[in-house]
Amino acid sequence: MKKIFAFTFIILLNLCYLSKLHSQQFKFFNFNDFKYENQNYDSISSILNKNYSNAIAHKDTLQTIKTLLTLSRFNRMNLKYGDAFNTVGKALFFAEEYKDTLLMAESFEEYGVLNYLYKQDNEAGIGFKKAHQHYKNLTLKNKMNQANLYQSYYNLAMYYQRTNDAILEKYIDSLNLLSQHIDKEYLSKIYLLEKKSSIIERQGKVQQSLDLLLEAESSFETKNKLLKLSDIKKSYLIILYGRIGNVYMKLHKLDLAKVYFEKSISIKDASGENIFYKSYIYSLYSALLSQQGNYKLAYENQTKSTEINNTYLNPRNDENQGFLTIKNYYQDQLIKKNRLINSKNRELADKTENLLRFRIFFVIVLFVVIIIGLIIRSRIRFLKHQKLEQNSKELLDVKNKELTTNTLQLIEKEQVIKQLSDFIKEVNPGNKSKIILKTIERSSTSLWDSFNRRFNELNKGFYERLQEKVPDLSRSDRKLCALIKLNFSGKEMAYLLGISLGSVHVARHRLRKKMKLERHQNLTSFITSI
Repeated sequence: MKKIFAFTFIILLNLCYLSKLHSQQFKFFNFNDFKYENQNYDSISSILNKNYSNAIAHKDTLQTIKTLLTLSRFNRMNLKYGDAFNTVGKALFFAEEYKDTLLMAESFEEYGVLNYLYKQDNEAGIGFKKAHQHYKNLTLKNKMNQANLYQSYYNLAMYYQRTNDAILEKYIDSLNLLSQHIDKEYLSKIYLLEKKSSIIERQGKVQQSLDLLLEAESSFETKNKLLKLSDIKKSYLIILYGRIGNVYMKLHKLDLAKVYFEKSISIKDASGENIFYKSYIYSLYSALLSQQGNYKLAYENQTKSTEINNTYLNPRNDENQGFLTIKNYYQDQLIKKNRLINSKNRELADKTENLLRFRIFFVIVLFVVIIIGLIIRSRIRFLKHQKLEQNSKELLDVKNKELTTNTLQLIEKEQVIKQLSDFIKEVNPGNKSKIILKTIERSSTSLWDSFNRRFNELNKGFYERLQEKVPDLSRSDRKLCALIKLNFSGKEMAYLLGISLGSVHVARHRLRKKMKLERHQNLTSFITSI
């Protein structure tokens, strides 16, 4: 009893694991191609690898990708999944680099198929969805027939058959519409009946599901008799018979289930797609036989299932290490590419940063040079202006000195003339003397007027600046300021202004008050600075 229980438990574990390993009707390698006719596996593999090497040597990217895709399908059909994963990874990477939409679609499709077969649903969904988007774009541009688009829809239908019944129903409707234009053998409707039955079965309507499967079986066998279908297409019966046997088993009709399980495992898997599903059927058949008490035959079928699992799913098998350790050429190349891009981006960022630093440094240096140049230019202008002012001031001082000297000389002349006039009046007061004195007076101009005119010529704007600084100065005050500016003595001022020396001192004192000068401030210095 313990042995039977353990044996049954192993079967149930296999059933749980394999219950969804369900696939069919993917694109396959064409053995009927004249190049491969009557060739064995090693010969075909050698030819394909040689074609790949030649394409690489001639740098023919297009042919390289096509050959890699052919190699992947060939290895998949011959159950060399590690090699298939490696070659499709290369094809996908090269196709994305080459930017060919059709090749990208086919590469993503093959990538999705392999992941689907190994029940990597997430990666399979990514591959199928990307391939479908590329196929749709090509169809919209009239660059591809609808057959490839139909296959893409069908791939997604198989994906959603595992993951989402609601979406699967929508895809079945789309496939029914498309199949009217492309399926001359009318097999698509049969395939879709099986898909629809799985939805109904999961809804608990087991008998209705069985009815659809039996309808599909009848239609398929009729088509096979009429059209003599190829072995690859007849491989679909592995799934159809297996599904029917499974439903009969759920309905506890074990004898009918046994018939269909035996029919399923007797069909040749010409496409290589159904190896895992066949393992699942062996497990179901083994469980059925165990229930019927035929433990020997149950053990034999369970052994066949286990052999398939150990061959393709056991991580201790060297041939499985490539995939089961998730060694994915495509992902590896993407990671390397991203690292290279990141490295180049860092180098570019460093170069950009260094260039930016250099530009900033250059701008700063240029700015400093410009500032220094402006400062030097301004200084030169200032010095020139200062020198010009100094020269002007020196020239003005010279002129003012000349004016002072001339004025003093005029004062002396005036004094001599006055003395002479006084002498004439005293010595000869006659009429002749009066005529001479009048002539002297007419020829003599006002001494102040002569001085003031000459002073204004040399010191333009002095009176205006003086008036601006001290607004309430009288005309006499301004005269006095002019004489102070030229350093006239009090006596000379008195004579020139026609007042006494004491009046000059009083006038200077009043002027200080009007200018609001402190005691320590020099009147002459203040006026000279204006």
